Amino acid sequence: MKPRSQDEMDRKKDNLEDFVHELTRCQGDLFYFIRALCGDPHAAADIRQTVNMILWRKREKFRPGTSFKNWAFRIAQLEVMTFLRRKKKDRTVCFDADLIECFASEMPSVIDEYPERRTALAECLKKLTPKDDELIRHHYWSGGSLEVLARATERSVGTLKARLFQLRGNLRRCIRVQLSPRES
Repeated sequence: MKPRSQDEMDRKKDNLEDFVHELTRCQGDLFYFIRALCGDPHAAADIRQTVNMILWRKREKFRPGTSFKNWAFRIAQLEVMTFLRRKKKDRTVCFDADLIECFASEMPSVIDEYPERRTALAECLKKLTPKDDELIRHHYWSGGSLEVLARATERSVGTLKARLFQLRGNLRRCIRVQLSPRES
């Protein structure tokens, strides 16, 4: 093996730093992308870990200046398809490869909007009454059943479902309003 020049070693170090920076920066989006494709948050975490290992093994192929996220998403898409093929043998998957391909082609643009949408959602959630905030948090964040909340608040499950339906519509409209100044 012939000795490397200092310039070559510096270039490799810079490329590795760029790679690590890009890998770290895309972790949240990568998780959302994988979760959207496979539908299972636990499987998404495992698949993301596998994708990270593949990306690390293939890091020499990454070229700075190209879209790291697109490269990572393509590898993630292939891993999700492998996961779903394995699950299909268990007869637990309803997505086919064409649908995954369709999702995968649309998701990168949708994921780019997530930070703004999350900020808008946070602003809209601040406008909820304490009672509505409790309902939303109980249902979506704690994963608690509506039956438990219905007993605790002395409301019917049907009433809570109807209120959740109204709140989702209100939050959707509020988010749209929050985002509209940014889009124009």
